[in-house]
Amino acid sequence: MRSAVLLLLASGAGWAQQWPPQREVPPGPADALYYNGKIVTMWPERPVVESMTVAAGRVLDLGTTQVVGRKTGPRTRQVNLEGRTVVPGLIDSHVHPITAALAESDGEIPVLRSFSDLRQYVTRAIKEGDGLVFVPKVYSTRLQEKRYPTRWEIDGYSADRPVVLDNGYAAVLNSAALRRAGVSAATPDPDNGKLIRNSDGEPTGLVIGARQLVAPLMTSRRFGHEEQVRALEAMQKAYSSVGLTSVIDRSQQPPGIRAYQELWRRGALRVRSYVTRRIDAERPLAEVVAEIEALGSVTGYGDEMLRVGSLKVVLDGGILLGTAFMRTPYGANTQVYGFEDSDYRGELRIRPDDLAAIVGAAARLGWQMTAHTTGGASTDILLDAYEAVSRDIPISGRRFTLTHANFLTGDAIRRAARLGVVADMQPAWYHFDGPALADVLGGRRMGQLQPYRSIIDAGVVVAGGSDHMIKFDAREAVNPYDPFFGMWVAVTRRAADGSVHNPEQRVSREEALRMWTWNAAYLSFEEDVKGSLEPGKYADFAVLDRDILECPADELRDTRVVETVLGGRTVYERE
Repeated sequence: MRSAVLLLLASGAGWAQQWPPQREVPPGPADALYYNGKIVTMWPERPVVESMTVAAGRVLDLGTTQVVGRKTGPRTRQVNLEGRTVVPGLIDSHVHPITAALAESDGEIPVLRSFSDLRQYVTRAIKEGDGLVFVPKVYSTRLQEKRYPTRWEIDGYSADRPVVLDNGYAAVLNSAALRRAGVSAATPDPDNGKLIRNSDGEPTGLVIGARQLVAPLMTSRRFGHEEQVRALEAMQKAYSSVGLTSVIDRSQQPPGIRAYQELWRRGALRVRSYVTRRIDAERPLAEVVAEIEALGSVTGYGDEMLRVGSLKVVLDGGILLGTAFMRTPYGANTQVYGFEDSDYRGELRIRPDDLAAIVGAAARLGWQMTAHTTGGASTDILLDAYEAVSRDIPISGRRFTLTHANFLTGDAIRRAARLGVVADMQPAWYHFDGPALADVLGGRRMGQLQPYRSIIDAGVVVAGGSDHMIKFDAREAVNPYDPFFGMWVAVTRRAADGSVHNPEQRVSREEALRMWTWNAAYLSFEEDVKGSLEPGKYADFAVLDRDILECPADELRDTRVVETVLGGRTVYERE
């Protein structure tokens, strides 16, 4: 089986396993009996039971100890849960594990929440090394000052060392870095971004877009194949510690896919992985379509541990950066983003007609399709493309996806429901960025920010994810991948400053848990084998230190995992 999967993932040849994967009830007797607990199954027929038996990596039976115990034998291992709560194995619908791990390959990256944090990081980096000081993932919406520092503020503690604060879409350069980049008051404004200036016409250091101005400063570090394999293995161990038994990797190209293949070949994958293939669509349409047609493997190839997932393109920028493509201009209150332009709506990276052609090519070949859309207008354009393609190639049941889709109107939700489109969303964004966005967008548009109650009530399946990008720490990462933190946000809608926007969009605890279990399994066509605990499904589950259905709401985010079980085998146990 393993050699077959490697072959098909690499070349598209062969077929490894039935797709979608099927439930298989093992004959028994049980390998293990878990009893005396509160097992939250997410199975409508038996929502909560006290005991569960497991055999051959699958759930054998659930119910009372007296009943399920009939399928035990002399070699059955018996585990007393001592009243603890058990939930199905958790699934994060949006992670970037390899890049997140590699970001800390030279040491831990501190959490940066203020100008003071930035100053401490830069001054320490200057003492410890030479050359450019690069500070990754600095978002003005998440700084206490709610703005970017200027070049002159950074100059105050960086002396002659070049410093770049970066987030991939925007960067702040101090004076030494501007000189090295050849940027001055005489530098013309770029066509593909903004060079922010003060009232005297001097660059403040903030460069929005226009990566050609920043790129010459940075020598991109290249990580070898084995480094990527080790990074993936380390991050999967971290995921196991918070109860994650499956993830959807939302952006990989051949080197990253090969890292997954290698870890799979060694039998070292400890998190079931559904891997998204990202395509650079900011090229001539013919090149993009030709690449899609040459890919070979399509959605579903693989086995129970590693599968080919969606095809993905990036349609707009980011709401944290003021580059998400919005339905109306951002307006006058954009100081947090570092620019003033009352007509600016953000960036649209793919022409709508080209997007429809790309979606059509993916649909014809059997791909599940998704696109990064953080603004409302980009989400509408993606739905337009889905509708246009569906007239010729019906996509109902294909589970085409909205990735991020932060701003959903009632009309957009209804369109998604009609098309059978699913949503991959990140509640932590609401928590961290809601306070800054409220000042920029105002009440009407804030009412469209992550309206989970409306989405669920319309029948759209919404999966919970993190968009984890940097750091190993589950709570301090960019963004936090601890599922219980995300559930807490969806349940309470409490933002980082304590505010609550649109409380009517709160969901129940059961619905929040469903976002990280059955709904996420549905997104990857695997709801028949995971996402709930039922006879014949994978024996993937997490044992918790509290009852998440009954504890005080604010304690939900403090939930810790005692044990994580994957296919009946313990992959994490808290000391």
